[in-house]
Amino acid sequence: MAGITDRGKVDRMGRTASSASAIGIAILLGAAVSGCTPSPPTPSDAPTAQGQPTTSSPETATPTPIASPASPGRHYFDNDVTMLNETPIDGGPIAYADGTTQVNGDGIPISYTVGEGDVFEFVAKRFDLGTAYLWSINAVRRDGKGLYIGDVINLDPTTVTSVGNENGVAYSHLDRLSDPHLPQK
Repeated sequence: MAGITDRGKVDRMGRTASSASAIGIAILLGAAVSGCTPSPPTPSDAPTAQGQPTTSSPETATPTPIASPASPGRHYFDNDVTMLNETPIDGGPIAYADGTTQVNGDGIPISYTVGEGDVFEFVAKRFDLGTAYLWSINAVRRDGKGLYIGDVINLDPTTVTSVGNENGVAYSHLDRLSDPHLPQK
């Protein structure tokens, strides 16, 4: 039913030009908004080691994304399993895990001292350990409130009850000791 109204011409569907414009604008807005999704968390969104305030300016350079040459295309946290015993392999300092390592007489890393800006998941990556595994061998002596500069992260499953601290405190959560567990030193 085509005809003319006081607002303007009517199309074959019975819509006026102004309603067609409103529909067009709504479609364009919907298309623009539909592409808006939250971005995935980045290392800068993750909690980092806390310590004394620095005197650097508030503007800091954005860290360069890091690649894993040993496992190209593999996500950083794919190795996230809990096992009874994993042997850490120190891949050397990486972004968000550049603290210091203590080794035993055989050169195997046994503990790690947290540096400024370290992130727990990247410490696990540095030693090719799953984050769940690393947490499991540190849960007894840590409270889980964060990383602090100088914290000692245990890397040896035989020293779960004797190595590690959080913000200078060595907790004793023996109820978190996994069962079975290796004999403790």
